[in-house]
Amino acid sequence: MKIHLETMGCQMNRLDSELVVGRLLAAGHEMTDHRDDADVVLFNTCSVRDQAENKVRARLGRENIRRSKPPRSRAARGRKPIVGVLGCMAQRRGEALRTKYPCVDIICSPGRLSDLGDMIARAAADETVTALDPDRKAAREANPDFDALDAGRNPNVRFDPGAPGLTAGRSAQAYLRVMRGCDKFCTYCIVPYVRGPEISRPPDDIVAEARRLVDAGRTEITLLGQTVNSYRHTAAGRRTRFSDLLARVSAVTGLRRLRFVTSHPIDFGDDILHAMRDLDNLCECIHCPAQSGSDSILKAMGRKYTRADYDRLIGRAREILPTASILGDFIVGFPGETEADHAASADLIRRCGYKNSFIFKYSPRPGTAAARRLADDVPADVKRRRNNELLAVQAEVGLQHHRRLVGQTVEVLVEGPSPRADKSRRAPGARPGTADPAHIQLIGRTRGDHIAVFEGPPALAGQYVDVEITGATSLTLFARRPDSVRHPTPRVGVS
Repeated sequence: MKIHLETMGCQMNRLDSELVVGRLLAAGHEMTDHRDDADVVLFNTCSVRDQAENKVRARLGRENIRRSKPPRSRAARGRKPIVGVLGCMAQRRGEALRTKYPCVDIICSPGRLSDLGDMIARAAADETVTALDPDRKAAREANPDFDALDAGRNPNVRFDPGAPGLTAGRSAQAYLRVMRGCDKFCTYCIVPYVRGPEISRPPDDIVAEARRLVDAGRTEITLLGQTVNSYRHTAAGRRTRFSDLLARVSAVTGLRRLRFVTSHPIDFGDDILHAMRDLDNLCECIHCPAQSGSDSILKAMGRKYTRADYDRLIGRAREILPTASILGDFIVGFPGETEADHAASADLIRRCGYKNSFIFKYSPRPGTAAARRLADDVPADVKRRRNNELLAVQAEVGLQHHRRLVGQTVEVLVEGPSPRADKSRRAPGARPGTADPAHIQLIGRTRGDHIAVFEGPPALAGQYVDVEITGATSLTLFARRPDSVRHPTPRVGVS
């Protein structure tokens, strides 16, 4: 069958999609970028924000209409496209999805994706299939089987969820899951309910998967977990902390870069910072969401730390890793947020000097403590204003951060053509009218997770090259390749 898969949401969803694609290809299916040509249309979904679910609702509305129309060709008569909803929204809504969207044949939670091939076969026989994860207690007891999807990974399959087909993009990069679920229960967050309890994978399995990925040419690996630094695994009396895991994965021969996301402040000990300082291939980049700079809002969010705690963490990070890039997350308009609370968040962004912050307007998620207990009392126009104000503060801070790199030569991993690559056809050396110019605009990424754009041949995708930084915006570095290629030490400036 031809299968179209669209992925929405976080890095965990993208990894799930890559693993699903590997299994579907192994079962003899074919992936297609074109929804109208597909026998099976799958949506891998996110429930963290209402906007993410709105995108899925729009897609399913179109599928309802498409199914109600007569087939376009004689060959297609009598055949209906199979529609599947996967991931967090599937777990949250369950059978209720079919009430409004009768086109849905498959509802599959994150923990049941390893069975998707069988579900497609059953749907092809006109059966509706619903496969949801068990409750949190049962999921924890099922620990030995929870990582079946990861254990069967084909490291040679590369999938770009932004364009739902196989691609050479990000060919040197890979995500690797080290744990599932979350036990933090922040009052606004749906993740503990849709991804289940925290369960850490055995470290030997993680290291073995990292070796397979590196052997397949994936030389930059990002370790994933909902709160990745809360990783803990105990077996046969041996306890492995996250910093221990970092050391073991870092030692895999041929691994050029190691990253991890996303971290929770209460689990970020100095042992992790020391690992980042001492392990040569562990990138100096910390994504540690604050969510607010106000103690009263942090308490209402159930974040379990204070502003002073977070300030001390960033202080220690700057002391141990003075060149590190730090990224944050913020929610604006949380119930009860005052102008003073909002100002405290702006102050935190300035004090931390974030490379970038992901800033979102609060939206109640059904089933969370905040949705049950707290009135969504900040008006929409106030949320919008505060969101724009924090974005403006971050743009100012991000520009200052990026400008410090101007004039330096840094190493980047080339990810491939930029979205504006067509404009680089006018670059010196490009032949007008050719489909494959000698130089196009490329995107590369530094160790500090900075995005750099520069001109070069398409064949550089997946390679590590040196570039000289010539300019900066709040989000992007502009660069050029030096006339002579040098080999810098792994740590340069704030990259």
